[in-house]
Amino acid sequence: MTLLKTKDISDRLDVNPTTVQRWTKFFGIEHNTNEHGHYVYKEQQIATFAYIQKQLQEGKKMKDIAFNGQTKRRAAVRIPSVPKEQYEAKLEKVLVQVNDLEEKLSTKADDIVSYQLLKHRSELDEMVSLIEQLEKRLEAMDEKMSQHLAAAVNEQPRETTFPNKVRQGPWRAIMKLFSFA
Repeated sequence: MTLLKTKDISDRLDVNPTTVQRWTKFFGIEHNTNEHGHYVYKEQQIATFAYIQKQLQEGKKMKDIAFNGQTKRRAAVRIPSVPKEQYEAKLEKVLVQVNDLEEKLSTKADDIVSYQLLKHRSELDEMVSLIEQLEKRLEAMDEKMSQHLAAAVNEQPRETTFPNKVRQGPWRAIMKLFSFA
């Protein structure tokens, strides 16, 4: 008995090797795998692939092709269904895990927000203390300036003014007119 690789069948039918693999899966065609994991077929299965190719060339859809009196395609591998109770129990377990994760995520988010608020609060406290220090320094500087100004005023000689003294000169009349004198 001769075993043929996917490539050998695709060459004989003049189709792409992936087409042969797709037909194998869709129609559940028996095959073996070699040591490299490649599909290998028996010589007699070429007729099955040729039949599929002929039906497709006639315009039939893959789901409408029947073998040996079948009206529907054969399922490649039927996976047994899980009992409803087992499915519901597993689903309930998953939902509980999802709820736990959501709660942990919410707690983590709250912790992060609390940490950020504490950090902002400490930064604000630092800024307030810095502002208080600056206020004290400004008050000290203001006090020193007041003292310097007072000392400067005390040191300057006073000019004596004579309030009754009237300016003399040709412009005296004009000055009186405008009330400058």
